[in-house]
Amino acid sequence: MGYLHTAETYGGLALKKLALMVGGGAAAVAMAVVGAGQASASAPDVTGETYGKAVAILHSQGYSAVFGGSVGSDLPQSQCIVSQQKSIGPSAKQSLMLDCTLAPGQEKPGAPNTHSLVPPGGSIPTSGAAADPNRPTPGAGTVTVTPVPVG
Repeated sequence: MGYLHTAETYGGLALKKLALMVGGGAAAVAMAVVGAGQASASAPDVTGETYGKAVAILHSQGYSAVFGGSVGSDLPQSQCIVSQQKSIGPSAKQSLMLDCTLAPGQEKPGAPNTHSLVPPGGSIPTSGAAADPNRPTPGAGTVTVTPVPVG
């Protein structure tokens, strides 16, 4: 006994394959359009911004920033000013050249995330009963550290 195949069986199978092919083709076209849209669009101009802010702007628009070199060493990298911006090939990478020199009259900023352990005005009382002229100044002199074996 053989199997009886009807046109309906083959027709249903063919429709399912056709639906899958159309759906897959539409997804491929959509991805190509999205990819081409970013490649053809120009990246936001971040010249004049600090490096930290420029990287954040580019990342928010789907681009990645690459350090392209710097001039000067007065500022921390995140506070340097972007002086040039170049696209790297057809990818979404942007090379950023930085100017890390202080502008005339500008003071060097403190390093980020650093804190002084000495409160403003110093840590030793200069008058009253707590003032001790024989007490050494914190940070003055040599500190000797003796390692202690553990175990």
